[in-house]
Amino acid sequence: AVVSTQSTGTKEHTMGVCCISPEPENHVLTGCYDELVRRWDTRNPRVPIQTSSVGGGVWRLKQSRDHILVAGMHSGFHVLHRETLDIVRSYTEHGSLAYGASWLGDTGVAATCSFYDKLVTVWNAFSDGKDGSVHQEGS
Repeated sequence: AVVSTQSTGTKEHTMGVCCISPEPENHVLTGCYDELVRRWDTRNPRVPIQTSSVGGGVWRLKQSRDHILVAGMHSGFHVLHRETLDIVRSYTEHGSLAYGASWLGDTGVAATCSFYDKLVTVWNAFSDGKDGSVHQEGS
């Protein structure tokens, strides 16, 4: 494999970057303490091509075929439409920092965890119910 020794940086992030998630078509997502999810074109990474504010520092990004699951620290967990980055669902039932998030296959079910309350929740991101909660474990 050939590794380029050239690098290109950006000062677009105004706070610490917490996560990076690659995408097809020369794109990459970043999550930052400044509460923004940014989509970049890696061929010209000086400015993002899309942004979405989730109202809390972006700690984790997990992608599925059509959606992006975001752990938004103080604002809870959010599901973004993959193409538009619009918020299509939020889950705010955790009592502390939204810290970890993962999709459980392609079922639309998410597993999320929060920090201080030591809570793990499995919920349906597309349920018609109030919170879509399936199961909670924690103290």
